[in-house]
Amino acid sequence: MELEPRQRNALIIGTLAGAVLGAGVGWLLSQSAPEDYDEETEPVRPGEILKIVGASAVLLRQLDDLRYRF
Repeated sequence: MELEPRQRNALIIGTLAGAVLGAGVGWLLSQSAPEDYDEETEPVRPGEILKIVGASAVLLRQLDDLRYRF
């Protein structure tokens, strides 16, 4: 499969961005809770998870729009 130079560059940039984001998320998830964890802290609510999922969907949509500009 032959790619144009512009497509190849976009693929390389997308791959590197995905790898960096994936490594960052993996690092965040692997961090343990702090030693001074307080029992009175609020648990994660479903609404907060939905906000993160929604923000991720918006990011993917914007990346898709950016793809059409190339």
